[in-house]
Amino acid sequence: MKGGQRDAEFRPELYDEISPGYYDLVYQRGRGTQWFWHHHRFGVVTEGLPAAVGRIIDLGCGPGTFLGNLKTPFEHALGIDLAAPQIAYAQSRYRRTGLEFRVGDVTVLDPGQRFNAAVSIEVVEHLRPEDTQGFFSTLYDLLEPGGTLVLTTPNYRSFWPLLEWLVSKIGPVDYREQHINPFDRGRLRREAERAGFVDVRCQTFFVIAPFLASLSGALAEFVLRWERRLLPWLGAELALYARKPV
Repeated sequence: MKGGQRDAEFRPELYDEISPGYYDLVYQRGRGTQWFWHHHRFGVVTEGLPAAVGRIIDLGCGPGTFLGNLKTPFEHALGIDLAAPQIAYAQSRYRRTGLEFRVGDVTVLDPGQRFNAAVSIEVVEHLRPEDTQGFFSTLYDLLEPGGTLVLTTPNYRSFWPLLEWLVSKIGPVDYREQHINPFDRGRLRREAERAGFVDVRCQTFFVIAPFLASLSGALAEFVLRWERRLLPWLGAELALYARKPV
């Protein structure tokens, strides 16, 4: 690793190896550590959105789980992902009025269509470091003036690197090959501000609560509430909230 960046190249073929709908099926279980992690991550993202988003885009939408289950009212929602099998799954699984999924590279989108809100959930860590600022600029250009950005990514100034190593050893996905662009709170904030975003806030979430979910969902929920109050900077995940100036 050099200068906070890993010595690795972006390999798009890795994402076609993931079973279509894998993460969506995890979410549909409704229980367990992985479900808890996804469910409450989506909750943290939704917290940063306006009460009604109008037009929203999800960059790196995977199998469409976030938009497909979004309770916040919208007029039009668009999910973009590089992995065609995941988009095909999303198109088949989630069919709602105003909801659309397309195959596309999130780093080279044409901002001909504008949105009131943009979300990007666990995507920026998969990009080449040199593409980071271009990605943030794309997000900025896609938003209407006053539009909202919510973005999540792992926090590499936490226990996340250890967790990533462990999950990669025992699970079906090697995140060490995919996560080539690590962030901490300071770097994430700087990249957003450099792209022109204002009102930038960055918080962390998840310390031990998700790992208790396999024992007791109620206990995990209780611990998560207190973690967010008492340990706001120690979480394994980062959530960025920002706005495009009017």
